[in-house]
Amino acid sequence: MKVISLTGSSKLRLKNTCIAIGIFDGVHRGHRYLINKMLQSAKRLGAKPVVITFYPHPAHVLRPDLKLGYLTSLAERFCRLKELGVDTLLVVPFNRTFARIPAQQFIKEILVKKLGVRAVFVGENFRFGKGRSGNTELFQKLASTYGFEMHAVPSLKLGGVVISSTRIRELVQAGKLKEAARFLGRGVSVGGIVVKGRMRGRTLGFPTANIDYEADIIPAQGVYIVKARLGNKEYPAIANIGTRPSFEKQIAQLFLEVHILDFSKNIYGKRLEVEFLKKIRNEKKFSGPQQLIAQIRKDEYLARKYFH
Repeated sequence: MKVISLTGSSKLRLKNTCIAIGIFDGVHRGHRYLINKMLQSAKRLGAKPVVITFYPHPAHVLRPDLKLGYLTSLAERFCRLKELGVDTLLVVPFNRTFARIPAQQFIKEILVKKLGVRAVFVGENFRFGKGRSGNTELFQKLASTYGFEMHAVPSLKLGGVVISSTRIRELVQAGKLKEAARFLGRGVSVGGIVVKGRMRGRTLGFPTANIDYEADIIPAQGVYIVKARLGNKEYPAIANIGTRPSFEKQIAQLFLEVHILDFSKNIYGKRLEVEFLKKIRNEKKFSGPQQLIAQIRKDEYLARKYFH
């Protein structure tokens, strides 16, 4: 998949494209439904399938008080879209200058002139352009003017509830992992680079991978049974999300530490993805190392039982 940063001064010129536009944070089932519709249309038209996404999230620029977190990092968004078969990804650096572009100008100057659009797919509630004045009705009108297809895709529902990134964020933070996974269409996962910690786990006999995680939205504090993905391989593991109360003074930072069962390789600097399967307990403060070791052994026993 080719990734391109689309700026106002970009000299990019594409022809015969079929485009899906959206934030696509999480690349959940609803997003995949829309993108697959676009891919089918691209095949029908013999056009190049293209996805346009925005970064940072427009809400971060226009409503920073909302403190909206990401379900997935931009890098993970790339990976998920590539898995779907997207040919080209255009990332729009969203800022206040871009936000002031009128809806008609966005369509004429970017979609028509720069991208040679044949068909566009957006969600039914898609808003765009200066003051969010553009909607699907205006899009349809201008599609007729410039001669391309415009498809407003209805929101996908599950059990009568609209699948949305907002809903999934709420479920993940509430610890409702199974329900969140149903909306995502896959397990709740967090990825990041393995960094060096203070080696306490190794000293205790349970080495852990400390992950510099990328997403803002992660499950609630506690200990979980997880699958750890390293490259194309998966490993049974347990993970702790918390503040390390047995070792650290009261801090706000949340750490993600993963103990991969029966694993001893050096993986510093590698990307590890953790899929959360089941919460087994809350994080605790222990009076000493022996109490902590005893608890980790119990956690490990539950994990082995889960996987077997």
